[in-house]
Amino acid sequence: MHYRRVDSNAVPQPSSVVDFQVYGLDGTFNGVRWVDFFEGLPGKPPWALWLGHRAAGSDSGVRVGTLPKRRYEAVLCPNGKDPLVEVAFSGAFGVVNVTLPDSSVVRPDGLIPSLVEHAEHQARRYAEWPIVWWSIEGAQVRARVWHFAGGWAAFSTALDDAYLVAVGVGMEAANLAFEPVEDDSVYHTDLSAPLNFAELGRQKSARPEAWLPPPRRDAFHPDQLAFVTDDSEA
Repeated sequence: MHYRRVDSNAVPQPSSVVDFQVYGLDGTFNGVRWVDFFEGLPGKPPWALWLGHRAAGSDSGVRVGTLPKRRYEAVLCPNGKDPLVEVAFSGAFGVVNVTLPDSSVVRPDGLIPSLVEHAEHQARRYAEWPIVWWSIEGAQVRARVWHFAGGWAAFSTALDDAYLVAVGVGMEAANLAFEPVEDDSVYHTDLSAPLNFAELGRQKSARPEAWLPPPRRDAFHPDQLAFVTDDSEA
């Protein structure tokens, strides 16, 4: 089973440097933007960078992940496994994570591992995910989407050098528009400098609106309760 933390917006990693083109929602999106988290090894360029977007005055938003293809495949698919399974899992895991209610809601025993296992299963079936259309730098491209617990995950392989993954709540997966990030100040960071999770955490704490609330904060969604065993308390 994959090991990735659930119930956290970030996997704790030391600083790293972004050395690839990063994508976010285009200028038509009106709302809060921030660097959500990155995935990588200490002192090495990351193999994924995720940007947060929350629509103004609402709880709706999208996390957008840019995954440089060669590095992502080298790290996560060293034995020639299908890289799109990992790409799909990055989104599926993200939607499992973002749709969990507040941490004050008790997690039944075994629920989190069951949800991660479900995400793995769905990722292996990515070819069956329905198709939606996105715009990337003005070009219409296909993306595959999976819906779960009031949220969704989707990904596109249209870019030459990177996989584009999105995780959303309260917004439709279809007809999203993406563009390269040219002005990183709108995300309140300097993408030419090393990233550090402690600093990202401080930035988030100073901007309480810079996070993506779950669709249900005080209770589990029926999709999640389906994985609660009879001997667990929901």
